[in-house]
Amino acid sequence: MRLTRYILRMHIGPFLFGTFVVVFIFLLQFIVKFLNELVGKGLSYWVIGKFIAFNLAWMLVLAVPMGVLVSTLMSYGKLSGNNELTIIKSAGGSALRAMAPAIVGGAVLFVGLYLFNDRILPETNHRAYVMTTDIRQFKPTAAIEPGQFSSLEKYSVLAREVDEGGDTLKDVTIYGRQGSAMNVINAERAELAYNKEMTKILMTLRNGELQRIDRGNPDEFRRVVFREYRIVLNTGNHQFRQSDPTSFGRTDRTMNIAQMQVRVDTARSQEVRANEELSDVLDRTFGRDTTKIDSAAGFLTRSRGAAAALGQLAGIRGELQRLGGDAERARKEANKYLVEIHKKWSIPAACLIFVFVGAPLGIVVRRGNFGVSAVIALGFFIVYWACLVVGEKLADRDALHPAIAMWLGDAVVGVLGVYLTILVSRETVTFRFDFPKLKRLLGIGRHSH
Repeated sequence: MRLTRYILRMHIGPFLFGTFVVVFIFLLQFIVKFLNELVGKGLSYWVIGKFIAFNLAWMLVLAVPMGVLVSTLMSYGKLSGNNELTIIKSAGGSALRAMAPAIVGGAVLFVGLYLFNDRILPETNHRAYVMTTDIRQFKPTAAIEPGQFSSLEKYSVLAREVDEGGDTLKDVTIYGRQGSAMNVINAERAELAYNKEMTKILMTLRNGELQRIDRGNPDEFRRVVFREYRIVLNTGNHQFRQSDPTSFGRTDRTMNIAQMQVRVDTARSQEVRANEELSDVLDRTFGRDTTKIDSAAGFLTRSRGAAAALGQLAGIRGELQRLGGDAERARKEANKYLVEIHKKWSIPAACLIFVFVGAPLGIVVRRGNFGVSAVIALGFFIVYWACLVVGEKLADRDALHPAIAMWLGDAVVGVLGVYLTILVSRETVTFRFDFPKLKRLLGIGRHSH
């Protein structure tokens, strides 16, 4: 028990550090991606913090297996480098006995991460999706659609083109009333800016004209050509409001396994029904006696008979294409959810599989520093991640079964891990990471005479 506790304590620090580093890298990438969505909209720190917190869940799921790999590499590298593993063997132990605490810890993480993946991650993904939608629409001008009239305070705005962010309008016409006067403004473009509280909009119009008609004095008409004209609009108390999550539909990333299994069963039933109808059409078309058709159509001329046959074949072809398309769509729908179901198992399973990779490599490398461990872990994680991404794309394209696609990375890394574990248990493998040949080639370490 003392040995078990000692080995597990060695894992805690490197595991937390490795997990934190990966989460930090994902977080930086996420912030860079959504920086324009979060900055300059007057969002409170609480809203931004909640948005980031909801997205931290998927980052944590991907980071935990990496943390396991780093911690096993560093911990068993220290055990081997400090000759503590030799002491364990001299006391009647073995490399597998020393790996047992990490294996148990990996199994516990596998169960915990699976439960997190199935019960917590779908909810955080759903809330993150809802907040993303709300944040992207959090602008007074978010409702402006190209080619449609939109109301902004006392003005009606018609923009023929709207940029992606909604801050620049092109070919603009604005209608507004001031008492009995009607103002019509036409401009090449309008640039929108907001104050810090998002309560006012400064609309800068460029290259246009203002037409003013007074109903109280119909004979008076004013026309002003301008290069720049500004309008200040009040938006009122415009505050961020989060939508009700229950009003949004669920996707494969926001469902748990039970919910996705219902979708899979429904899609499978649709596929079976479409295939049965397809078989029935084929049987009715090509499995019947054609002599009856010939006798019934004997009164037709040869050309009319050929035209009728071609028309019948065209109708059959259209029906076959429809049923075949229905079956294919149902199969792809089922595969989409099966990919996510297997992913919820395969990623947590990597916590256990990486133990059988990191521990043997740490033992044979005999290096417990973070630099070497990080390089080795990164290489294995890239291989695993590449298998996961490529497998998912192939499964979505119906080129590979979802189970094979999602477990491919675990299988590749797992086979290598089992092989390394067997070699370490037999003490038949050693690695060197000081690159002596490269040092000799560069003349490093030579003594001058």
